[in-house]
Amino acid sequence: MKYDIDFKLRVLAYYQQGHSAYATAKRFNIDDKDVSKWVNQYQAGGVLAIKPKTGKAIYSREFKLQVLTTMADKGLSQSQAALKFNISSPSLISAWRKSYTHHDMLGLTAKAKGRPNVKHPYLTDKPDHEKSIEEIKRENEYLRAENAYLKKLDALLKERSPTQKKQGSSKD
Repeated sequence: MKYDIDFKLRVLAYYQQGHSAYATAKRFNIDDKDVSKWVNQYQAGGVLAIKPKTGKAIYSREFKLQVLTTMADKGLSQSQAALKFNISSPSLISAWRKSYTHHDMLGLTAKAKGRPNVKHPYLTDKPDHEKSIEEIKRENEYLRAENAYLKKLDALLKERSPTQKKQGSSKD
C-alpha cells in the first residue's frame, strides 16, 4: 500500500516523540517494518527519501553496476544499498544481482517494454515514382485484400441491421 508524505511525516513525528517502532505501527495500524524503513530512509536522505515516487524509476546499467559493486566492496546488504542509493525496494537489487550473475552486463540492460510497432510489409513510405514494380504489385495485392475485407464487413453489417430492427419491435 502506498502512503502519502503527510501520513509518513505524522508517523515519523510520533516515533520521534520516543515511541518504539512497534508502538508507532500499532497506533497508525501499519506494519512495524514500514516504520523502521521510513525512519532509516528519513535519517539517510531527509524528506525526499520518504517522498512517494511519482512514476516507475528507470535505472541505467551503469548505475545498477555501481550499486552491485559498492555492495560487494563495502559488504552492504540489499537494504543498506537501497537506502544509500535511494532505491525504493531492496528486492529490485536482488533481481539485478541475479540477472548480472546469469548474463553479465547484458542482464543489467533495460528491456524494451510493450509490443513492437507493426509495419505493413506491403506498404512503404516511398513516393510512387521511387517504388519498384514488385513493391507496387505487393501494395496493390494488399489494398485489394483490404478492400475485399471491408466490403464483406459492410455486407455483414447491412445484413444484421434489418434483423435487429425486427427483434426490437415488440409493441405490435
